[in-house]
Amino acid sequence: MSTLQDALKKAIQPGAAVEARELAAGPPVGVAALPQVAASEWARLLRDGGVSLPADAAVATYQQKTAGVVKDLERAGRSREARALASARDEFLRLRERKAWEGVKARFEELGLPEKAYRAIKQEGADPEKVLGRLYTRRAEEWRGIAAARLRDTLLGK
Repeated sequence: MSTLQDALKKAIQPGAAVEARELAAGPPVGVAALPQVAASEWARLLRDGGVSLPADAAVATYQQKTAGVVKDLERAGRSREARALASARDEFLRLRERKAWEGVKARFEELGLPEKAYRAIKQEGADPEKVLGRLYTRRAEEWRGIAAARLRDTLLGK
């Protein structure tokens, strides 16, 4: 007990250097575990096309820029490049959605939530990234044993 008190007194003394401990960085969870657009083939094709976006740009920003570039390429008669860019976008978005649903399912199993609620949410056509983000909140830990219909309404914001 005295060593703890001594350490606290030492830490709050004016001018005392406080040692920071490194937090153990585990693997990313939730939305952070999804494939990042900046490292994708889609982003590379955009960069090759002369479009520069910040590394932390949202997926929606990439989609908006891609739509413009595809139209410009088609108007310029470069339809093969336009199709390649659109195809890379579609592939990435399918992969990201699939990974998001896999993450939702894994989190449902981890929390012991009903399979029926998972199927209902998926059938509803919900955005899997939003659902995944909501499953990694403090409130999600309290949802153990909740009824499937109530859980679906909670996650979909109804």
